[in-house]
Amino acid sequence: MKKLKTRLDAFSDAVIAIILTIMVLDLTPVLRDNLHDYLFLSKQVGIYIISFAFVANMWYQHATLFNDIDDMSYRIMLYDFLFLIPLSLTPLATNMMASNTTRIPVMAYGLLLFLVSASFRLLARSVMHFEYTDKSKMRQLYRKIYGRHNQYYLIFNAILIVLAYFFPQIVLWFYLPYPLIYLVLSSRDRQQMYDASQLTTAQRQEYLQLPKNAINQFREMVQDQAATGTDGNTANAHHLQRGFTGWLDQPVEADSAGHLVNPHNPSNNPNSVEVRKERQAQWEEFAKQIRDGSKKYRDAAAQIRKQQRNADRDAVKQASRQAEQQQEQRKHDAEVAAKEAEVQRESREKASKQAAKEAERQQETNKESARQAAKDIERQAKAKRRAAHEEDKIREHQQKTQQRTERRDAKHQAKQQKLQAKAQESNQNHQSETGNSDSTQDGHEKDDHSGNVDR
Repeated sequence: MKKLKTRLDAFSDAVIAIILTIMVLDLTPVLRDNLHDYLFLSKQVGIYIISFAFVANMWYQHATLFNDIDDMSYRIMLYDFLFLIPLSLTPLATNMMASNTTRIPVMAYGLLLFLVSASFRLLARSVMHFEYTDKSKMRQLYRKIYGRHNQYYLIFNAILIVLAYFFPQIVLWFYLPYPLIYLVLSSRDRQQMYDASQLTTAQRQEYLQLPKNAINQFREMVQDQAATGTDGNTANAHHLQRGFTGWLDQPVEADSAGHLVNPHNPSNNPNSVEVRKERQAQWEEFAKQIRDGSKKYRDAAAQIRKQQRNADRDAVKQASRQAEQQQEQRKHDAEVAAKEAEVQRESREKASKQAAKEAERQQETNKESARQAAKDIERQAKAKRRAAHEEDKIREHQQKTQQRTERRDAKHQAKQQKLQAKAQESNQNHQSETGNSDSTQDGHEKDDHSGNVDR
């Protein structure tokens, strides 16, 4: 199974190398001198760097995780395949985001990072379950040291997915420091894990009971002693520097003091026994400082509590005096308010009486106005009736005049008709007389003509 574990490491490294190669091949080359094409290539290179940093960080996490075990189980192998499946989709997501940097591709990229991180958490948990028993302090140490940063990592990723819906162009560049920060934090957590692995079981129990800031203080104390070379057993230690430059110069498989450590195979390090003794002695010194500090803290806390009790009593007395003053002030305010209310009530009564008088005067005025308006209406009605009567008389006179005119016209027309009839009758009589004379003359002419013919 050790050989199979080695081949699984090689298989995982090969898959990650192919992923990085495919991402490089997906970059679109510039074939023409066009500023737009060069800008688009620069954007693609930037997104490639983001994905490269993420994949490189996952390779480091995977390599350091598998370096802690010499064998594996079927669960570890299956979880490793499950981790590589979404990781192998990184070139596709990178190409999509480089070609179309909108909300959907950026959110899909963040979701892919979330799935890769979650699957790696399952893989790391399976490795810890395989390496340590349920009651092992090392598993508890692993959860205490790595657990908080893992939660922060996943929560931060989920927040970026939500923000990518609103600000995809901005969230895109937050994915670059995302793996780099986790790389630094995980390396510090790994150093703390190495420090804890060199302690005894009882010391690990005390280590688990410390808060997070106390654990960081112990790591800083180890680094200070390694940097100054004050302890005698650190002749071959790497003298460390503070800051980011000092972290870059540290060996990868090293504890906080710079010692190369393999907690699962101490025989690989000839100085591991001395390093363990040194770290245990440092822990005893640190624990003593913590206990002394705790005693001083308890004394200071007792003094503070005593001062707090005195301050509380003074505050209670002051509060009671203030309450009495406030009560007296409230009484005074109530009396003033009552007087003001009485004055306001009298003012309201006066105002209501004045308003009643004004209303009564207004009512009288309204009645007088109504009576005057009624008289005006009555006068107007009489005037309208008189005007109507006059109009009726005028219409009646006009009708009578029109009737007389019509009768005169009718009589005149009748006379005209009679005259016309007489004139027509006289014309007809004249015409008839003229016709008779013409016929008599014609008869005489005919008789003369016939006599001539007889002759």
